[in-house]
Amino acid sequence: MSQFMQTQLPERLEQAFQYKQQLEQQQLFFAPIRHHSPACAFALKHYIQTLQPTHILIEAPHSFQFLLEALLEENTQPPIAIFAQTQTKNQNEREDEEAVTESPSLFSAYYPFCEYSPEWVALQQGHAQQAQIEFIDLSWQEQSVFKLAHAALDWSQKNLISERYLAHSQFIQGLAQQLRCRDHDELWDHLFELQHISQLKQPADFFNDVFTWCSLARLDYEHDVLLQDASLHREDCMWQKIHAALQPKHKVLVVTGGFHTLALIENLAQHQSAKRYTIQQNKQQKWQENAWLIRYSFDRLDALNGYASGMPSPAFYQQFWQDLNQENLNDVVIEQQFLSYLTDICHHLENKQVLDVTAYIALKNTAEVALQLANLRGHYRPSRYDLLDALQSALVKGELEDGQQLLFTEIYAYLSGQQLGKVAAHQHSPALLQNVFKQIEKYRFNVSDTIPRNRKLDIYRKSLHQDISQFLHLLEFIDCGFAQKLSGPDFSQGAGLDLLFEEWRYTWSPSVEARLIELAELGDQLSQIALGKILALQQENQKNGLGQSAFETAKLLTLACRLGLKEQLNLLQKQLHQYLQTDQNLQSVVSAAQQLYYLWSGRKLLQLPEHILQSSLFDAVKQACFLLEQLYDTHEDKIESNLTHFKTLHDLVLSVEKLKPEQDQSSFLTLFYQHIQRSKLEEFRLNKLKGALDSLMFLDHQIDQEQLKTYLKTAFAIGSDADEAVQYVQGMFAIAPEIFVQSSIAIQSLYELVSHWREETFLQILPDLRYIFSQLSPKQNSAVSQHIAQMAGLSGQVILDQVYSDISEYDMLNAAHLNQQLQQILQHDQLENWLKGVEI
Repeated sequence: MSQFMQTQLPERLEQAFQYKQQLEQQQLFFAPIRHHSPACAFALKHYIQTLQPTHILIEAPHSFQFLLEALLEENTQPPIAIFAQTQTKNQNEREDEEAVTESPSLFSAYYPFCEYSPEWVALQQGHAQQAQIEFIDLSWQEQSVFKLAHAALDWSQKNLISERYLAHSQFIQGLAQQLRCRDHDELWDHLFELQHISQLKQPADFFNDVFTWCSLARLDYEHDVLLQDASLHREDCMWQKIHAALQPKHKVLVVTGGFHTLALIENLAQHQSAKRYTIQQNKQQKWQENAWLIRYSFDRLDALNGYASGMPSPAFYQQFWQDLNQENLNDVVIEQQFLSYLTDICHHLENKQVLDVTAYIALKNTAEVALQLANLRGHYRPSRYDLLDALQSALVKGELEDGQQLLFTEIYAYLSGQQLGKVAAHQHSPALLQNVFKQIEKYRFNVSDTIPRNRKLDIYRKSLHQDISQFLHLLEFIDCGFAQKLSGPDFSQGAGLDLLFEEWRYTWSPSVEARLIELAELGDQLSQIALGKILALQQENQKNGLGQSAFETAKLLTLACRLGLKEQLNLLQKQLHQYLQTDQNLQSVVSAAQQLYYLWSGRKLLQLPEHILQSSLFDAVKQACFLLEQLYDTHEDKIESNLTHFKTLHDLVLSVEKLKPEQDQSSFLTLFYQHIQRSKLEEFRLNKLKGALDSLMFLDHQIDQEQLKTYLKTAFAIGSDADEAVQYVQGMFAIAPEIFVQSSIAIQSLYELVSHWREETFLQILPDLRYIFSQLSPKQNSAVSQHIAQMAGLSGQVILDQVYSDISEYDMLNAAHLNQQLQQILQHDQLENWLKGVEI
């Protein structure tokens, strides 16, 4: 590193070093850092011990100052983060009206700490030496004001410390190429992280090197680029607070990202002429800022997962940090530490069953390569890249293929880690978060890390499991990302209603905690927030013209029942009763009846009032029967959906018929058939619905077998329209294909009809016929084909069920078309007689 620093420096940087020396005479010192760097943290620890500063100023929003006590709390253990949130509302300027909210903007961000974060070390070491600690960056509210004014930029939820400028610096990229490093992370490890402990214990020299590195990167960027992302505004705030801290008896240490240090030194040395960058706030905007200390996780901290700053593979560098701080450290101990860590990795890979060799062989081969690579690259111990290269060399034979991706997925996951931090139970946090934590503890969920876990619930036999199920449904509904239902009865979709157990996958992560904090302003109980979301869905339905839809109301009722929102059930049930009388849409009413039947199936589990639910179900089925006249709609796009509603309603009628009290003599089935007229289906040529109706009437004993035969003969009579005949078959198959299969009359009539079709008609209808008969089982298809073979007089030697799987429908249709063209050509040449007796 010293050779690198002996190169000729740019004039601006030479001047900055002179300014830096002048400021040190005023008892102002700088520790430029890379965020989450163990080397920087270790050097900073010794720098503070050497300097004994009275004041330590840290790059973090000054609005976080009130959380300092919580950060220094004995029970606070990294990884943790400050979660910041600020919101603005544009207000109407007229004083005689209430303030009107327009386009509220919510900005959220994290400020994370781990044990080896230099900022965390500055807090702990400074507190131990009784130094005054102050955060000096722009508040999150001020940064958000700037973001809102520059909405064209990408201001999505982010971390408050970023190093993207270092990653994209042309200087650093060029130096990485010169030193044969793959990226700026490997270059940083090579030049800084792997400096020997004896060098790190000379912190002034170390931070001079970091300052040079970061300043050379800074010189790559133009003024306008830094202006656009508020870097200059933040630096203005920081140097102002540093200048205010300069007093005769103060010894001040400034801990900031190294990218900002050059500008801070220049502005402080020339503070009287330094250009100011202030943020102007719109007076019509009212801002509110909040911040909380939350648990964070290594996987969220990992740069490989998209985190914008800091080192990748946090678990690896956590081990590196622990090794640095071990007493009596020498080369032998360092090698033993590495071998111990590598042993853990190999056993982990063996347990995950991704090794092709034993853990011992993997350890032996990897250790040899890693130690030799470290020696070759001039590292006193293997770096992260040395380790990854050694693992690939020792465990992967040949090229790295897709089959080995699982191996490296597990390697990166182990180096990343799943560790979660801790915050004291009494820490400042919203009531909602506290209440959720209490329930999580009560229901014994493991949230000590971020590993996904499964939970199986016996929802019908155990009341505790019913409570847990309701709790998980609430969390899933408010969309906080904690739990996902894998299986179990679904009373909204009517799926799995026969299942007796629910299975969930859950995992706690900082994003779950952050989401709950975001929702905290809506209430301190999950039920409150869920109720508010249901009311919002109602308003959305009103906005979209669905406010009085029976189906949409039934969906909300089902949702409220599943979430246990009993205070909303009566209101929704009354609304549904009203809308069932006024909703004139067949699809809506049938779907509402279906939702109510699903609810009826789960009435005991959901603890619903049976008599009210049954009354609503009966009303819905009756009203749907009254609307069956809508089936006569001849629009092509409506016919298929009407067939589905027709079949659904019939199934509901049969199911609900069984629920009636014995003394009730009315018949839902009679009501159903009273409101559908076969003659009108014929009149409007709705043959698909007619085929379905004939099948249902036969199954319900509304017509006998002879009457069905008459209908079938008529539908397939010679001369019948081909499309209408096929539609009739489609209607039959939609209800009960076995009726066709078991009816020799139907098969024979259809066969005779097809025999009289012209070839052009047959080819046109063929795809529909293929689709229809594809719905039959192999046994049913065999029975139909045998019947047709007998009618066609085919010999018994013909294999009727032979299938050529290599011939597609497209190939078959092309072949038939070519055959047709060949026949036309032969006829044109008067050679059609030549075809007699020739099989084509």
